[in-house]
Amino acid sequence: MARLLLICLLSAVYLTTTYAQHHYAEDKISNIIWCTKGQEEQYKCQNLTVAIERDRALFDDVFLNLTCLMAYSADECIHLLDREKAHITTLDAGDVFTAGRYNSLIPIMQEKLEGGFLDYHSVAVIKKNTLTDVTDLRQLRQKRACFPWVGSLAGWIVPIYTLQHNGGMEVVDCNNQVKTAANYFNSSCAVHSLIDRYNPIGDNSDKLCALCTGKIPGRCSSTDPYFGYDGAFRCLLEAGEVAFLRHSTVSEMLQTSEFKKLSPDTFQLLCRDGSRVPISDYRQCSWGQIPSDAIVTSSARSFKERNQYQQFLKRVSELYSDAIREEPNQPQTGGGYNAYNGNNYNDQNRNYNDQSRNNPYDNFNSQYDNNNPYTRNQNQNQYDRFDGSIYRNERLDSSFTTERSALEGNTSVPYEKFRIFESRRYGKSNLLFQDAARTLVSIPEDDQSFTKYLQRAIDYIYGIRECPVPAMTLCVTSEPELEKCIKMRTALKAQILKPELICKKMHSHINCMQLIQSGKADISVFDAGDVYTAGLNYDLIPFMSEVYNLGEPEYYVVAVAKEEDPDTELTYLKGKYTCHTGINTAAGWTYPMAFLLSNGWIRPYGCDSIRAAAEYFTKSCVPGAISSEYNTGVPYDSMCDLCHGTSYRYCRRDASEDYYGHTGAFRCLVEGGGHVAFMKHTTVMESTGGKRKEWWARNALNDDFELLCTDGTRAELQDYKRCNLGKVKANAVVTRGGVNYNETQLHAYINLLTYAQQLYGRKDVDAFSFSMFSSPIGHYDLIFQDATRQLQVIPPNERRYDTYLGGNYMRARRITDCYASATQFTFSTFLLLASAFALRILL
Repeated sequence: MARLLLICLLSAVYLTTTYAQHHYAEDKISNIIWCTKGQEEQYKCQNLTVAIERDRALFDDVFLNLTCLMAYSADECIHLLDREKAHITTLDAGDVFTAGRYNSLIPIMQEKLEGGFLDYHSVAVIKKNTLTDVTDLRQLRQKRACFPWVGSLAGWIVPIYTLQHNGGMEVVDCNNQVKTAANYFNSSCAVHSLIDRYNPIGDNSDKLCALCTGKIPGRCSSTDPYFGYDGAFRCLLEAGEVAFLRHSTVSEMLQTSEFKKLSPDTFQLLCRDGSRVPISDYRQCSWGQIPSDAIVTSSARSFKERNQYQQFLKRVSELYSDAIREEPNQPQTGGGYNAYNGNNYNDQNRNYNDQSRNNPYDNFNSQYDNNNPYTRNQNQNQYDRFDGSIYRNERLDSSFTTERSALEGNTSVPYEKFRIFESRRYGKSNLLFQDAARTLVSIPEDDQSFTKYLQRAIDYIYGIRECPVPAMTLCVTSEPELEKCIKMRTALKAQILKPELICKKMHSHINCMQLIQSGKADISVFDAGDVYTAGLNYDLIPFMSEVYNLGEPEYYVVAVAKEEDPDTELTYLKGKYTCHTGINTAAGWTYPMAFLLSNGWIRPYGCDSIRAAAEYFTKSCVPGAISSEYNTGVPYDSMCDLCHGTSYRYCRRDASEDYYGHTGAFRCLVEGGGHVAFMKHTTVMESTGGKRKEWWARNALNDDFELLCTDGTRAELQDYKRCNLGKVKANAVVTRGGVNYNETQLHAYINLLTYAQQLYGRKDVDAFSFSMFSSPIGHYDLIFQDATRQLQVIPPNERRYDTYLGGNYMRARRITDCYASATQFTFSTFLLLASAFALRILL
């Protein structure tokens, strides 16, 4: 019995161990896909795969099957990693920010340079005895500059940051560094200055591509001869006056066969104080320190997967460079400026004099792909300056010996070595890794984020996005609008758009006008009727307008009735139930009332248009009609009888009242008992046929409604150009005018809203995205009209309220409100009386 129990116990242990091993093997990844950024880098990566496959035994249990996937730029690789089409790639520190901030990629390995440093210095390089007129950074204005590419940390971000703060570079566009640089420099070469990421609204000039020499369509792209740090160096020699490079770039380029005849004395560094020093004095003439390049992967990768990538890449670094093989318990830290401890970088372990080493695995024995033009004879490598001179025994495990076996005799064939930090044989420099790198260090899990990797360098990145106008306060009038404003603020902040959006809720549109005039808010979006009031009484000006389906910032005012109600016609609405967008709004009040009053259908009662409507209609919903802010006379309860709001929301002139606005007026017609509704021409078609999910609109079809024409006939909804009450200007964004007008602020507001609509102006968004021109289910026309297709800048000569609104609106307003333009009228009357008085004295 005891023996049987022992056998069962041993069997259980065996099965458990086998099961655990099986699942461990299942969890362990076996493949890794490297995204390369061009044809030459693809060839080098393919050669690396051959070397790894040949030396598979040396990888022990960290081996991964490497595959190379070719892209054409770092930006494309970032998106491939984000979509998990590839696993890793190497990026410049500036691109690490972009990849982490917008695509959730994280750095897992970092290059370590000669001497164990983990950072470069950003420098400005000039040719000796040139730019003699430059004794201060401000004098770099209108010089020809060479940049590696827009977005590179050492070659773009640090120089632009420095010139903004010390070189007199004015911020032209808070959200477009390229425009700011183009305004400062003369014709230059800054690759990527015209791609979507840095030219989102498509209006960048090609000034920063003028010196680039690539042929179309590769000009000013990653295939341009002046792309990269080596390209910027070449640009300096051939066309430019100053190049912004890493401190190592010049010395690297002078070691190449193309530039080996040049002396380091040919070049100088331009310091931030305007002085010049030799290129070897880069520490004293640095424009800023930046982290070395990093290998990134998707943050969706588990820590176990990332750790496997790190172990594999560490072994690659040990086998195919002069890095020391590290013990498993030896600490290794990457990221930031001060992570390196000089004692850990053991140069004493180099064996410079081992002339007898005959390690067949240290030589790269591969029959390269026949399509690879960069293969060389197996016994020759003219570019390999390390042949037979530098070797580290420590990089291989203890089971590997550097002595040849006696059995090998003289039949062994020396392999051509592969080195990951050498690229010249492929016709370009810095492929896969920087040629100045010496090894790779792992970044601890807790430090695998772009912020910890960049550390102080992130100040440069955010610094070039500083805006002379720090904030823009948007005034709204309801809780739903405030919620949308906060979401909009979050969305704009995610894209680092400036100025920062601040949301403020007030009781009414009148309160918003007062707040903007006093400087406590900056903008608000108003109906044409409110644009009139804001301009007349508070000196506010419209500067951007909504555009609907007409292609112009205007819409038609229409009267809509149900098809099943043939007795309702526009020429006789006495005793009817009416639905309006709001008191003093253009479509819901001013134009309908002007039509009825001017044609004598309604008795005017002097200047009391609210009384006129109350006497003519039986019941209505006119949001704001009983508010003392909009109705200074007697309130008529019948003007709110059809309204649907509860408690304090009842008949409010904002989105808290269900029947407020164009869609609210249509809803009043559908479910609220109205006979006719006044609205803009797009409203019905936006709300019927299943376009709205709310229960009140589910069964509504276009054919259920008709337009009421001014001649007493009816027409289909699509015939709005013939059957309407007039054309009125669209809703507009307003800000301070008059004595408080500030052009810098105005341009910043226009700029922010332009970029915002470019990024968030789409209609077809999912639940996790933000859309400026859509409202959540249950609400409509929050801040902007849901019918809006874009915001259009109003020309400067049309930014007076009366000029923008036009003569037709002004006439309609005077019909419904005898005190329209009362300020001008009073002033004119005063002048008339003064003239008469003066004439009487003279007589």
